[in-house]
Amino acid sequence: MLGKKGTVLLDDRLTLGEFDPSAEGAYRNVKSFPLQVKQGKKLFVSVNSDNPVDVALSDSDGICIKFKGSILNDTIDIETTKKGVFALILGIFRGDKAELKVKVWTE
Repeated sequence: MLGKKGTVLLDDRLTLGEFDPSAEGAYRNVKSFPLQVKQGKKLFVSVNSDNPVDVALSDSDGICIKFKGSILNDTIDIETTKKGVFALILGIFRGDKAELKVKVWTE
């Protein structure tokens, strides 16, 4: 059980910035994902994108606990201090488009 890696989210084909006239601003440039986490675990987010994207992690209170802008290929991590549903938020500037792979896991 110690050191066991657990995948929380795996999305191999994600597109940000798709044109959608029904969306506010006409683009789907922000996507969010709920992440169920446990206290005291290390949470990792790996992003591999063809165009720079912004990545934010918020805790169960909605407070942004980690932000990194203009990621192409990077992994960010946080130590979870409480359990609950955290959120992963991915964004790109309106009019830009990105194809990306996202993986989230805990250790």
